[in-house]
Amino acid sequence: MTIDPLGHHVEGGGDSSAPELRGHRPSGEAVLPDPTAGMVLHRVLAMAARTFLLNDLDGDLDDEGMATDTVDARQLSLDAHPLWAQSAVESPKGTPRQDEETERVHQTRVSMRRIRSNLRSFRLLLDPGWGTALRGELAWYGSELGKLRDLDLLGSVVAQRGPEVLDASELARMSAVVDWQRDQVIGELTAVRSSPRRFDLTEQMTVLWEGPHFREHAAKPAAEVLPAMLHRTWRDLRGAARKARKDPSDIHLHRLRIRLKDLRYGAETLALVEGAPARKTAKAAERLQSKLGELHDAVFAIAWLEALAVEQPDLADSAERLVAVQRDQAKSTRKGWKRDLKEVERRWRRWQG
Repeated sequence: MTIDPLGHHVEGGGDSSAPELRGHRPSGEAVLPDPTAGMVLHRVLAMAARTFLLNDLDGDLDDEGMATDTVDARQLSLDAHPLWAQSAVESPKGTPRQDEETERVHQTRVSMRRIRSNLRSFRLLLDPGWGTALRGELAWYGSELGKLRDLDLLGSVVAQRGPEVLDASELARMSAVVDWQRDQVIGELTAVRSSPRRFDLTEQMTVLWEGPHFREHAAKPAAEVLPAMLHRTWRDLRGAARKARKDPSDIHLHRLRIRLKDLRYGAETLALVEGAPARKTAKAAERLQSKLGELHDAVFAIAWLEALAVEQPDLADSAERLVAVQRDQAKSTRKGWKRDLKEVERRWRRWQG
């Protein structure tokens, strides 16, 4: 069955007021079969790829004629939508293009993280060489976009927390440093976006939208294949959690955060077939991931400010005062992470029975 994964049209036309399109299935009509693992994974990858294309390209995305095998459009027009055919996280049309550059960068990075995570957790469904190479390219471009995101973060720290400890002239000088570095990064990012490597990545996003080549294993039922694959992600998380509990250093908590992302995105994918238990596990992972993300941001800001104090001694005193503010922020965000981790573990055990 070949259709547009957005489900915004019904092939063959016809009268949309016909009984079978109002949720009244005629007697004897076949019910949409259980989805394959490839169908479910494709739907998630396609939506994330579309979010990437909408927010990272300069112009509008023309997706007319893009066809996939993710879901039968006619069945989706029925009132009784099968669970797997409903989006686990966003609108079925993906996250729309954002107005602000900062938010577009954020949505682009989130979509790439979702793709990388799903390619890792469910890698047995795809060609391993292709999937690994694509994850590498996504990591590269995510790092490039991350440079701009980091400076936006620093700008926010200076603007929001600076007035607490800096006078007007110090605040202006610190802001000028951040703005200058941000302009430099924007220039570098403009060159990256026009590079052949970036163009090739766009082509790969189109492949994800239209449908990557799945291995034979992907033709098996999703409920049979996908949960077992996520267990490896869970084992990775447990290993990171043990290290963090034993030594809650910034680096160990950062690695725990990465594994929480994998569990979150994998559980969101499985929510398409397993419903509420998977969604609740994903939500618990997201809460702790977000908290540890705030810690990571504070640690990054501290490192940047300390480096600035060395490079520009005239700003050392100002930087040290902002460092003190960020240390308080880091200390605050560290509180309660073990309790939140226990909630993630509880949700997982309840889901898995």
